[in-house]
Amino acid sequence: MATELYSLQSVGRPMVDESFLAGDRELTQTDLKPYLTRLGISRDLGPIEDRIKEIREDEEIEPQSSDIDAELAPTLHKTLSLTRNQAADAGLWHYLCIVEFSDFVHYRWDHVYDQDDSSNLEEKFLKAGADIYSNALHRLWWAAELTYEPADSGDPSDRDYERTRRALEFQELANDVFDRWFARYRPVAVACVDLLCHETLDDLKAEGDYDDPPSNSDIVSDTTTLLREELTVRRVEAMETDSIVDTITSLREDVMRRDTD
Repeated sequence: MATELYSLQSVGRPMVDESFLAGDRELTQTDLKPYLTRLGISRDLGPIEDRIKEIREDEEIEPQSSDIDAELAPTLHKTLSLTRNQAADAGLWHYLCIVEFSDFVHYRWDHVYDQDDSSNLEEKFLKAGADIYSNALHRLWWAAELTYEPADSGDPSDRDYERTRRALEFQELANDVFDRWFARYRPVAVACVDLLCHETLDDLKAEGDYDDPPSNSDIVSDTTTLLREELTVRRVEAMETDSIVDTITSLREDVMRRDTD
């Protein structure tokens, strides 16, 4: 059954108060009705609800772990089937997180809640827009949007989301790539995931060419920091894919050989 989607106006954000963030009360569509704008979009949210249920019942997936992100993002992206313009509406994500999937947001992010400073959890409900990596669902949609491989058939159900999973299951990689401005350019996001995921780094280390290389997390952190600095003096949109790959590979090589000082 299709569910009509809404955008929460900014004047409705104060409804997300401490009692809501603490999990002591819910906010329904009726509660927020004065602050909702119709978008003319309806989607069957059942596949997302079913996938969340499967994830929560999977004993191998720890609550509040990054594995949750990797498992949910493909279904979320395919099911919502949004254009980038539609996905840029912060109020849509606020509505989804507060009304349709608040239980999931609490399940994934309650560990960041602090009653003395609830801002870390609040942003999981109320961030979005230009910030593509704070809102609990917005971040998953954009990670998938920037990394999936389209299907030759053109059918969304045939898309390949393996790269999306590799990115999101490695929390350091997801944080250091998607929380930076350069991730908005798909060729850079794709190259970062392909060149800095656990599988690639583990294979490089197994070849034995590096003397005591840093941890994978440190490699990702240092390489993406250097990449950010490198791209401040280059127009990334004008770079060819081969140039992007060569640049990241060179920076990663420097980090793995500890030649960055």
